[in-house]
Formats: sequence, structure tokens, C-alpha cells
Amino acid sequence: MTSLLQEKLYEAHTQAPPPSKDFHHLTITKNEVIWQSWRITFRPDRERICPREVKKPHKDFLLDEPLHKQMQAVFGKKTLDYILSLCQGRYDFLHRIPDHLIIYILSFLNTEDIRQLSQTCKRFRQLCNTEEFWERRKRVQDKYTLDIQTVKVSAYKKPTNFRQRPGLLPRMQRRQTTFF
Repeated sequence: MTSLLQEKLYEAHTQAPPPSKDFHHLTITKNEVIWQSWRITFRPDRERICPREVKKPHKDFLLDEPLHKQMQAVFGKKTLDYILSLCQGRYDFLHRIPDHLIIYILSFLNTEDIRQLSQTCKRFRQLCNTEEFWERRKRVQDKYTLDIQTVKVSAYKKPTNFRQRPGLLPRMQRRQTTFF
């Protein structure tokens, strides 16, 4: 399953919280964590400040507590927890599935399940509110309804004898048996 993963597992960038104006970029690949920082200052004496870049393999990153604190200060605790789980090899495959495939899967759910699923996360809410999803769901339901009607007709329809004239029922004769 991990062979289906792209090279970049996660990428984010943001400005540091105030009063800092620094810019940070984070990339998680299959093998390493890349943390880039650009110090932004308005002081003319600090014109030559080069960007800082830290590249660490996943194993080293998991042991680097000071870097965890910096990332948590910039990106937040939830993002740090997600990054740590990626580095430990726990991938979230559900978020890596393309939208059209998720829409195809969701189109088979009933309305109550769709309502509950749309409340679980922002991505599912957005997907459940798209026109593409509802058009796909309508096509699936129309096909399903048509299939059921076809099955009903073929399963419960009495076979007709074409030699019979309409309105006349064949006479059924009871077999007479004698026991003596």
C-alpha cells in the first residue's frame, strides 16, 4: 500500500505567529522532513539573512524535541501530531484517495449516512455538497430503481401462453385417483 504514496506526503507553509514576520515552509517526504525558514526584518543592517533549511531523516526528526516545539509554535499541535504520525509510518490513506473515487463510493450511501458523513470532516462536507456528487448519486439511484423494477417484473410476472386467447383461463382438471 505504501508504494501508492506520492513522494511528498505533506506540505505546508505559513507566517510565524505575531510579532514575528518570518515565513516557514514544511515538506514531509517518504524519507525526510524538510523545514525551511526565512527571517523577515525591516532593519537595514540585516539585509543579508539567508534562509535556513533543516533536513532530517524521519528517525532523527522523531528524536528532535526542540524542532517539535518550533513546529508546534508555528503550525499548531494538530499539525505536529499529524507529522509525527507520518514519520512513524502511519499514513492516512483516506485523504489520499482522489475526489472522483470518493464521490463514486459515497454515491451508494443512503441520505442519512451522507448527512452523518458530511459532519465528520471538512473534506467530506465539501464533497457531499458538490453538484458532481448529487448528479452521480441520482444516476446510481435511477439505475438501481430501474434494476429493481426489472427484477420485479421478471420475477413476479406470470408467464403467458401465447396460444391462449385473452380473457379465457385454461381449465384445470383434477386428477382422479382410485385407491381400490
